[in-house]
Amino acid sequence: MTSFLAAVAMMMSWTVLASTPTAQTAQRMQTAHSPEPGQSSSACTQEGNVDSCWQAGVAAEKRSDAGAALANYERSCAAGFQMGGCYEAGKIYFLDPSRRNYSASKDRMARVCDSDDVGIGPYACKYLGIIYRNGLAGKPQPDRAFLPLSRSCFLHNTEPFIDGSGCEILGESLPSADEMGLSDRVWQRAYIAYLAFAMGCTDDMPALCSKAQAIHRRAVAASASWLKRCVEDLEAAAFSGSCEELAVPATARYEQRQALRRQLVRMFRKATENSA
Repeated sequence: MTSFLAAVAMMMSWTVLASTPTAQTAQRMQTAHSPEPGQSSSACTQEGNVDSCWQAGVAAEKRSDAGAALANYERSCAAGFQMGGCYEAGKIYFLDPSRRNYSASKDRMARVCDSDDVGIGPYACKYLGIIYRNGLAGKPQPDRAFLPLSRSCFLHNTEPFIDGSGCEILGESLPSADEMGLSDRVWQRAYIAYLAFAMGCTDDMPALCSKAQAIHRRAVAASASWLKRCVEDLEAAAFSGSCEELAVPATARYEQRQALRRQLVRMFRKATENSA
């Protein structure tokens, strides 16, 4: 599996990130935002759990017409029947060099991240966290990125459905104790990273299982203080396994996987309870 972080790093290397959009690019963006003749958000109709504008956007993407896709996704977003249009528009603004607009992507992803959409909400939170972390729509704000990345991995849904690559990004880019305005005793960064990678491990991502296990091995070798805290948190939750067993590759049984995820959510909340 190609790491999402590597993909983001590649995108950040493009020179377009450092340039001001040309008048031609700005015109394309304006055209993409504008309804086609005779169409508006009111022209969208609900179709099952999606809508007609979202479907038109998907069809436009299949024929490689990104401008029409964006226009239709924007109409879907404005119509408000569901969050798919906002999410797909946000992805185009983030990923398409010729239509890149991180401020617009931030707005669309924030709407989806703040919604109750179980399926795409965590993914939108991941994009929003990257925008804050990398300063793509302003100055870098690693402390502000922490909440949406936490939601992508742990906190978006009552029943934990997650974005595993969001867990990877969270674990790799946790703010320091100083950035969070906390002491090292309260903000145990390695412990939180371990929990993030362990959660990502449950999403059938063996590389994250390995990262979590490596953190645990280093902690044991250094007699890290967070190991005691981990044991205490497990005992408080009456969890039958050990700290090391939190990073065991995901079981094929849905019920067992979700039970482990719920345990990791409880531990993450406790480990970060002073971060609000």
